[in-house]
Amino acid sequence: MSSSTDVETFLKKPDNSTTGGHVVEFLNSRFRELEDLEKLDSILSNIKKRETESEEKRVKTQEKTTETLQSSLKAFKSTVALLEGFQATRMDLEEDLTDHCGELTSSGSSGIRQKPKSKTFLQDLILLNDNISDLKAAKQYLGTVMVAEELSNQATQLIEKSPQKALVPYMQLAELSQNIRKNNNYSDGVVGNLDEYLMRTVEALLLEMRSRLTKKFQQTLDALQWPNPIKLPYPPNMRDKIVAFRKAFIELLLLQRPVENLDNRTSSRDSTKDKNQELPRLIPIEVMVEPLILRFRYHFDAKRGTNRIDKPEWFFTFVLNMIRDHSLFIAEEVQSILNEAKFTLYNAKNDFIRALLTVVTHKLSHIAPSLLNTPHIFSHTVFETLQFDQTLREVHFYVPPGLGEWKGCVEVFTGRKELFKAWLQVERDFAEARYNDIVHAEDAWDIDEDASSEDELRPTKSAEKLIDLLELITSRYKPLPMFNIRIRFLVDIQTELLDAYAKRIESAVNAFESLGHSIMKAVPVAGAVSDNKSTEGVEGLKRLCRWLSSARYVCAVIKEWGEDPFFLDLWHGVNIRAAMNTDAASLPSPIHSVRSSEGDAPDEDYEANDTSSNDGTIFDGSAEPYDRLIERVERIIVRNVSREFTNEAKAYNRKSTWSRKDIHTFEASVAFPTSHLDPTFDPKKAIEISPELYTPLAQLTHSLTFLADNLPNRHFLQLYKELSKEIEDYLWHRILMRNQFSEIGGWQFATDVEKGLFTIGRRWVRKPETYFRRTHDVCILLTLPTEKEDRHNTRKQKTIFEVLHILTNNDEPNAIPRLLEELQIYVLNAEEVREVIERRVEFWRH
Repeated sequence: MSSSTDVETFLKKPDNSTTGGHVVEFLNSRFRELEDLEKLDSILSNIKKRETESEEKRVKTQEKTTETLQSSLKAFKSTVALLEGFQATRMDLEEDLTDHCGELTSSGSSGIRQKPKSKTFLQDLILLNDNISDLKAAKQYLGTVMVAEELSNQATQLIEKSPQKALVPYMQLAELSQNIRKNNNYSDGVVGNLDEYLMRTVEALLLEMRSRLTKKFQQTLDALQWPNPIKLPYPPNMRDKIVAFRKAFIELLLLQRPVENLDNRTSSRDSTKDKNQELPRLIPIEVMVEPLILRFRYHFDAKRGTNRIDKPEWFFTFVLNMIRDHSLFIAEEVQSILNEAKFTLYNAKNDFIRALLTVVTHKLSHIAPSLLNTPHIFSHTVFETLQFDQTLREVHFYVPPGLGEWKGCVEVFTGRKELFKAWLQVERDFAEARYNDIVHAEDAWDIDEDASSEDELRPTKSAEKLIDLLELITSRYKPLPMFNIRIRFLVDIQTELLDAYAKRIESAVNAFESLGHSIMKAVPVAGAVSDNKSTEGVEGLKRLCRWLSSARYVCAVIKEWGEDPFFLDLWHGVNIRAAMNTDAASLPSPIHSVRSSEGDAPDEDYEANDTSSNDGTIFDGSAEPYDRLIERVERIIVRNVSREFTNEAKAYNRKSTWSRKDIHTFEASVAFPTSHLDPTFDPKKAIEISPELYTPLAQLTHSLTFLADNLPNRHFLQLYKELSKEIEDYLWHRILMRNQFSEIGGWQFATDVEKGLFTIGRRWVRKPETYFRRTHDVCILLTLPTEKEDRHNTRKQKTIFEVLHILTNNDEPNAIPRLLEELQIYVLNAEEVREVIERRVEFWRH
C-alpha cells in the first residue's frame, strides 16, 4: 500500500460499527468461559501499556512529519528561485545569439554597400573546415600508400631469403586492402582510387613473389630433366636434386594459402564446410604441367599431321600416356610433399590430371563448331570423349579435388544446348537408320538358329539385332554421370525404337487377322501375308511363331534390363524427381510421357512428370505393348489350330451312330481300358479310332509338331493347355451335348479320345489326360456298364442305373461326393454329371 493511502486511512473518522465488531470479537476470543475473568487484570494492563506506546509513537511521528514538511517547503522555494534565474539567463542568451547571427549574416550595421562576391564569416569557416578535412584525408592517403610501399618492399626483399617471412608483410598488405574496403571513412573517389591502388599492389606483389619462386622451382625441375618421366627408385645422383625440388615445391606452395584467403575460400588445412566445393588448383602442379601443355599444343593445335579433327583418340591417348608416365612420381613424391605441408584434402594425381584437362576441354570447345557439319565425326568424337572420361574414372579413379562427382570432358557437348541437341539428333539418326536396315532385311523375320535351344527363347534375327542396337545405344550414354542426359537417351531413342518395333509387329498381326487380300498388301511389313493361304496351316503358324518369338524375346530382354543396377538407379532417379515435382504418389511409367520432340538440351532440373511405383522398372511401359502382342498372337495361334481341327472334324461332327448298339461286334466290356477291367487284357487293341477323326487328328498333329519344333518347351506347353481347352469345349458342345450315346457309343468316344487326342499329346507331355480332365471324366461316365459284368469287372463297378439312383436320391447328402470320388471324377460337378448321364440312351429307358 502507498504512503498516500496510509495517510488517508489515518485521517478517516473511526467507524463505530467496525470498532464495536472488533471489541466483541476481542472479548469473545479472550473470555470464552467464566474462569477467564480471572485474567481480566492482566489483559487490561497489557492494553493500557500498548495504548501508552502507541501514543508515544504518534507524538514522535507527528514531530518528524512537521520537520519533513518544513524542509520540503524550503527546498521547493529555493528551486523556484533557481528556475526563475535560469529563465532570465536563457532570455539574455537568446538576445545575444540573435545579435551575433545578425552580425555574421549581414554586411554590416552601418548600411554601407559591400561587394556582391564577398563571403560571410560562416562561409569562411565552412571552407576552412573542408580544407582541413581534405588535408587530413590526403595525409591518411599518403600514409596508407607509404605503408603499402614499405610492406611491398619488405616482402620483395624477403622472398629470396625466406619465403615464409615474406608472407608476413604480404598478408599485412592484403589485410590493409581489405580493411580499406570495409572501413569507408573517405569520399567515394578517394576510397575508390586507394582501394584500386592497393589491389593492384597486392596483385603485383603476388605475381612478383610467384614469379621469383616459380623461377627457383623451375630450376629444380630442369635439374630433374622434367617433363621427362622420373623413374623410381631414384639413382644416387638424384638425391640432392629431389631435396631441392621438395624445398622449392613447399616454398611455392606457401603462396597457395594467401591466394585462398584473397578468394575468401577456406584454407585447405582446415576442413571445408562445403564438401562439394572444388578446391583451388595447386600452383606448383600448374608449373609442372605447363611444359606438358606446350607439347600438347605443339602436336594438336599447330598445323601438323597429328592435328586431325577426325582422330580425337590421338590427343586423348597422348594425355593418357602423359598421366601414365608421370603417375608414379606424382602419386609418391608429390603426394608426400602435400601431406608434409598439411594439404591433406588434396590428391596430387587428381590435381595433376585436372591441370592437364584444361587443354583437353579447350581443344574440344575449339573443334565443337566444326563437328556440327560432320555428324559421323561428331558422334565419333563424343564416343571417344566418353571413353576417355571412363578411363579416367575407372583406371585412374579421377575426381576433381573437393568434388564428389565429375561430369567429365563430355560436358563440353552436354553442357551447351545446341551441341547436346546436335549430338542427340546424330545418335537418333544413326539408330533410326540402323533400325530400318534391320527390319527391312530379307531375313529379318527368320529364326536365328545359332541362338536356338530346347528351353530358351528363339529370337528372330531382327529381334536379336534390335537388342544389339539398344545395347550399343546404352553403352553410348551409360558412362555419363548426369541423370538428365541418360533419361533423354532412354526416352528419345531407345523407347522410340521399342515402340516402333512393337507397332511393326502389331501391323503385321493386324494384316494377318484381316481376311481381305487388299488389306494384306496395304501393310508394307517384312514377312506380311500375301494371300489367304499364308494365314492357314503351317505357313500361317510359321508367321505367327516368328512374330511371337520376336515380341517375346524383346519383352524378356528389356524386363531383365529393368532389374539391372544401372537401370534401377535410373528408375530411382525418375521416382525421386517425380515425387519432388508432384508431391504425390507415383504414377504410371514415364517412358511414354517423357518425350522431347525437338531434343532440347537438358538442364539439372529436368524431371519426368510421371512415374510408376518404386516396385516397377523403367521398362514397364515399353514392355506392356509386347505383353499385349504376346497374348494376342497366342490367342490367334490357339484359335487357328482349333479352328482348323474343327473344320476338318465336320464329318466327325455329323456322325450319327453314337446311339446304335451295332457299331462293333465285340462286347462293350472290352472296348476301353479302365482301372476296373482285367489288367491282363488290353482292350485298346480291340477298337479303333473313328475314321472321321483321322484327318482332324492328322491336322492337329501337324500343327502341334510345328509349334513344338519352333517354340520353347514351356511356351509350347502353355499353348497346348489353351488348345486343350478349346478342343474340350468343342467336344462338349458339338459332340457330347448334341448326341445320345449307347454304352458301345460311349466306348467309341472314349477310344477316340484315348487313342486319338491322348496318344498325340504323349509325344510332348507325360499325362495328356491332365490337360483334358473334363473330357476324361466324360469318358468314364459314357463307359459306365449297364449291368454287373463278372468276367472282366472284378471290382464290381457301379452300373449307370446305380449311379442314377444315387444322383437322384437326396436322402444322403454325402453320397454324391463319395460316388464321384469312387468313379475318379474330379472336375465335373454333380449337375454336369447329370447332364452327361442324360446323354446315355439308357437314361431314357430307365
